[in-house]
Amino acid sequence: MYETEKKEKALLVVVIIEEEKEGWSQEELAEEFKNLVISTGIEVVDLIFVKRKIPTPSFYIGKGKVYEIAKIAQEKKVDVVIFNNNLSFTQQRNLEEILMIKTIDRTQLILDIFARHAHTQEGSIQVELAQLEYLLPRLKGKGIMLSRLGGGIGTRGPGEKKLEVDRRRIEDRISKLRDKLEKLRKHRHLLRKRRGKENIKICSLVGYTNAGKTTLLNALVNDTQKTSDSLFTTLDPVSRKLTLSDNLKVVITDTVGFLYKLPPNLIEAFHATLEELQFSDLLLHVVDISSKNYEKLISAVKEVLEELHLEKKPQILVFNKIDKVDSSWLNNLKVKYPEALFVSALKKINLEILLERMKKKLFSLEYFKLRVPLNFLKILDYLYTHTQVLKIDYLPQEAIVWIRAQNSLIPYLEKKGIIVEKI
Repeated sequence: MYETEKKEKALLVVVIIEEEKEGWSQEELAEEFKNLVISTGIEVVDLIFVKRKIPTPSFYIGKGKVYEIAKIAQEKKVDVVIFNNNLSFTQQRNLEEILMIKTIDRTQLILDIFARHAHTQEGSIQVELAQLEYLLPRLKGKGIMLSRLGGGIGTRGPGEKKLEVDRRRIEDRISKLRDKLEKLRKHRHLLRKRRGKENIKICSLVGYTNAGKTTLLNALVNDTQKTSDSLFTTLDPVSRKLTLSDNLKVVITDTVGFLYKLPPNLIEAFHATLEELQFSDLLLHVVDISSKNYEKLISAVKEVLEELHLEKKPQILVFNKIDKVDSSWLNNLKVKYPEALFVSALKKINLEILLERMKKKLFSLEYFKLRVPLNFLKILDYLYTHTQVLKIDYLPQEAIVWIRAQNSLIPYLEKKGIIVEKI
């Protein structure tokens, strides 16, 4: 890993392609882009907008505009030019030949952010895999990537030796990383099977990066997972057990934040993490209500869920950070989104309402009367742990127990020889 001793200065370039109907305004794109760059510790010196009908094969933008950017970069003494678009190897190389300074694209920027937050084995494997798959097609001849040994943004990752090996060794490394991820997937599968036997429901937090998902997880389970205003603080799924009312158990999982135009190779690399969502019984879509772009953030998350084929999963839309908005704004949104819930994870406002909604979505509870032989009263411990025990009458030969429970528990009780009557 390379760390910069002095703060790098960046010139940002946002290319607006007319044929691509973004749905985001120029100002919204600029704000989101700046936040991404600033989260890496880079100083933003200036931002340039370029409008084109279609990208050019050689430079992505016009050659004249490249010389204009080179002049501005020289005058402002910037260290790096960052494009909010994904560039091909040829475009990136040609741009650097004219600009004469390091030039990176959106994917490299996001990879750098991910590398800063990869602390666990799984997170590190997934980030390295994404980095190598990005580098592989660029390792040709005296490619620009091979000359980057000076540190700073865009160089954090596999390291000098790995960048200098030939394509075959890079491909071998990718193969080994995929094997490691496959083993991790199998381990997760075993954990899921165990949870399935215990009949524990799974609820996953999804949402745009920095929506407050980890803060919400902490508030619901009284935990102290690391939180931050930085982007992508959570790269690895963090799962915790949560007990709802009526002794109902849920596993709640925090996942990596989504992002507008998340590079496809990142989605592929983080499949081991995101696959947890495939097995979730409920998704909590967390939205930062204080963001003026909240509608765009909702749409961006929905697009990623569609790519993962998760759009039909049961969901609850949860607007977070209501402590940061005024009451009139809040009331308008309640009218606009009548099915949504409005909470403050930080101030722990309306969390009980959220827990009740989760219970309603996840569990179908019904009333039963059980006839339990007196020589098998040890089953009462199980009933008190897994159901809501309403009343017990002790008779000479048996105990009559009234409970409120899930239908799925009844076969287990009947297998134990308990007579069950639905009421």
